Amino acid sequence: MGMHILRTAEVMEAAEENLSQAKRWLDAAMPTIIDFGWDLLELALIYFIGTRLIKLAIRFMKRALSRSKLDKAVQMMSVQVIRVLLYMVLISVMMKAVGYETTSLVALIGSAGLSIGLAFQGSLSNFAGGVLLMITKPFQIGDYITEDTHGNSGTVVRLGLTYTTLLTPDEKTVTVPNGALANSSLTNFSTQGKRRVEVSVSISYKEDLKKAKAVMEKALEDVSRRLPNQPVTVFVDQLAESAVVLGGWVWVLSSDYLSSKWEANEKIKLSFDEQNIHIPLPQMDVHVLEKQGVQKAEEERKTK
Repeated sequence: MGMHILRTAEVMEAAEENLSQAKRWLDAAMPTIIDFGWDLLELALIYFIGTRLIKLAIRFMKRALSRSKLDKAVQMMSVQVIRVLLYMVLISVMMKAVGYETTSLVALIGSAGLSIGLAFQGSLSNFAGGVLLMITKPFQIGDYITEDTHGNSGTVVRLGLTYTTLLTPDEKTVTVPNGALANSSLTNFSTQGKRRVEVSVSISYKEDLKKAKAVMEKALEDVSRRLPNQPVTVFVDQLAESAVVLGGWVWVLSSDYLSSKWEANEKIKLSFDEQNIHIPLPQMDVHVLEKQGVQKAEEERKTK
């Protein structure tokens, strides 16, 4: 019985000691817990106010951009970039509020940005080129362009942030990096809304030049999609070795260029056939000396 009472007393004493230790630990940790709680409350308050301010700023920015003449893709990209920057500022403010230095964070972000920039240098160049193209607008969707450096040409069907997609007349899809388009010259055939169809045809020196020019001019005037307010021009382009080369111009809408060029060539050929105006084949005059004459010339050369 006495042993049981003794063990009970020891257990009670140990429990009191553990309770005393827990109380001392709690007394020592209470300031830290309170500070941590205040930090959490402060972070929550800063996050709540910061996110509301960011949403307000983004809404104001969207309204301002909607009234501008910037491309929709540029507007969306600008909003996303500003949103990321504002959230980075918010995170920096929250860290500084709880006593953390943001210098290391800035250095980490800077080094990470440098590494990413070196790894994706080509992609970033295309991205920057896409932004530049959307701002300067050298072409739009539906324009027919030629990239002069590599000769890629076609109708613009998509202008992305990194690549531009062209559709060729034979239904091939060509993807051109925006960096190449932004850093090289290109030709836009659709800006003015019209294009000049240029044709060239040769006639014999024996043909009546004035008649041939009149027939060619009439054929060009009959092109179905010719712009009636634009003049038709026919001229002597070149005096070649075996033919007179005539040139002609006729203006059509940009979308009618190829079909009008094919039609113009066909009408000129049919009109020349009707008027018996011949398109000469390449000619070469070959002079053959008689065998006796060659031998005689050879003998005279030897005697000399």
